[in-house]
Amino acid sequence: MSLPPNVALHPDRPDELAAGATALRDGRVADAIAAYDRALERLSPDGYPEQRGAALLARGLAHQLLGDQPKATADVLAALNAWSLARADWASSAMSDLAAALSGAGNGAADAYWQAALRLAERSGDVVLQAAVAGEWGRHAARAGEAVTAVALLEKSAELGRRAGDDGIVAKALVNLARVELDAGRGGHAMRNIGEALARDQRGDLSAATAGLLIDVAAGAFHSGDTAHAELCLEQALSLSGSDRQIRERTLAALSGLARARNDYAVAARYGEELLDSARRSGDLTVAAEALHDLGRIGLAAGAFEDASHRLTESVVIARSLGLDPLAASGSRALAEVAIQRGALLRALGYAEQAVTLSMGQDDLEACAVTLLLVGAEAGRAGLDDVARPANEGAAEIYRLLDRDDLAQVLTGGSPLPQDAGQARTDRLEAGLEAARSLIDPTRPGEPR
Repeated sequence: MSLPPNVALHPDRPDELAAGATALRDGRVADAIAAYDRALERLSPDGYPEQRGAALLARGLAHQLLGDQPKATADVLAALNAWSLARADWASSAMSDLAAALSGAGNGAADAYWQAALRLAERSGDVVLQAAVAGEWGRHAARAGEAVTAVALLEKSAELGRRAGDDGIVAKALVNLARVELDAGRGGHAMRNIGEALARDQRGDLSAATAGLLIDVAAGAFHSGDTAHAELCLEQALSLSGSDRQIRERTLAALSGLARARNDYAVAARYGEELLDSARRSGDLTVAAEALHDLGRIGLAAGAFEDASHRLTESVVIARSLGLDPLAASGSRALAEVAIQRGALLRALGYAEQAVTLSMGQDDLEACAVTLLLVGAEAGRAGLDDVARPANEGAAEIYRLLDRDDLAQVLTGGSPLPQDAGQARTDRLEAGLEAARSLIDPTRPGEPR
């Protein structure tokens, strides 16, 4: 997630200055120099010290990036001379622009410009500007992975914003700070900052960013076993998502998954239907295919096999048309499970084999082997050897491909079958199924999954 910017700096500058900053940020150094040349031609040497200083310093920076040290030095000295007559707040703002451009280019010199910008802001006595510059520097430090620097600057920005009574700056600093703390595993600190940010964000400018943070907090809470806190965070994120479709859809998917994890299939399906409706209205076929897949899985778990089959079939068709083979493979495996539940074992074998052809990674292939073993075990119990044998052989071949000869040996056996070959094959399939399950989910044999 991108971090919200802390400040929009002085809109009264000439267009060429803005064009130069954009070119510098994009790494188009020659274009930046040309833009600053045009800006300086338009600015009288006897006036506009702020703009002239900004253009000269920026052009000097560009020359420095090109390795032309004499021109860079001359422009920097001229900029300092021009800024001796300029307002400190304007100079600080211009310096911040240059620091941001350098940060975007991954240049280590950016910190020097940020420090100069902050010192100029302090000289101006404008506390709001100081808060804005500290917050913007902290935001760039966070994006560069400099967590310690980012935390110090963002805390400074929030404190200065509180002193100035500017809730907007405080809220932005706290949201950015919460992201840094969450990435560092300090969820409790992050939540406190999110709470204050929400209280101060009166206009709702940061709702989407805050909702995204809450989704990530919920994920951490879920993985630590605190599902109640996870659900609370997700419900709050949903209320904040507003018109941001991506945030809303992420939240709906997470809420559906959380309900499914606690076997509340009705609630899971309700959130899944909302997600599917949103995807259909926006024309997002990828999200629609994912929602249909999840609704099909929910139906399978709830015993609604007809609905599950319909949802999964539509998901697989869309996924294959979009080249989403892993999703299509997962849907095919689920269709095989539906067919098993309905006693259509030959059809189940077909879906399982289709999943194998769509699978690319090791995890997918292992899941396909388990599905084939499920088909083989059920077919063995039903006495359908013409279904059980290819299912068993297919699973064994997958394990050979994955260098799991131990599992393949369990399935194929190393000695002639006894007289009761059908029962022996079924037992062997079930032993292989148990071994394969332990490979994917290493719980002790016999424990509930």
